[in-house]
This record gives sequence, C-alpha cells and structure tokens, in this order.
Amino acid sequence: MIRTRRLFEFLLGAITLLAGMLISAPAAFAQGCALCYNDASATGPQAEAALRHGILILLIPPMLIFSGLFGMLYRRRNAHHEASRLASSAGSMSASSEFVLHLD
Repeated sequence: MIRTRRLFEFLLGAITLLAGMLISAPAAFAQGCALCYNDASATGPQAEAALRHGILILLIPPMLIFSGLFGMLYRRRNAHHEASRLASSAGSMSASSEFVLHLD
C-alpha cells in the first residue's frame, strides 16, 4: 500500500514537472537577443549545430552539481531526527555539557 502511494506521488510529480516544462517551452525560446540571433542565423548549418551542441554540453555541469547536492540532501534528510532520537534514548548516558539544538 505504501509503495503504491509513493509510486503514485512520484508519477504525479513527474507529470506535473513535464507539464510545466511543456508550458514554459515557448517562453524559453524568446530569451535570445537580436544580435545573437542574427549572428547565429548568418552562420551555416554546421555552425548552428555546433552552437546547439555547445549549449547542451554547457548544461551538463550545472545539472550534475544540482543532482549531486540534491542526492546528498535526500540521503541525509533524516539525519537530524535520528541523531536527536539517539540522544534522547541515551539521555542518562550523555555528558552534562552536551545539548541538542532543535530547529524544527
């Protein structure tokens, strides 16, 4: 039951994200300046393809950095709660100078 709910929530989020990307696609194409557009259109088909490939290649590092940070945060999302739970269960064994800061 829980897996089905998680799968449903994931699919709903993915569909929402895809719909948002499709809706915002025309606005993304309107971001070019006139000078860049004229320079790019004056080149041949090989240069246009090189520009397209260059844009995609320059997109890879920020996406890798973002996914790495997001993955790290996702893996450590419950670390604070687990640490506070362990500290509270070992309350009598903790040192007197130790304290737990709750930022909830």
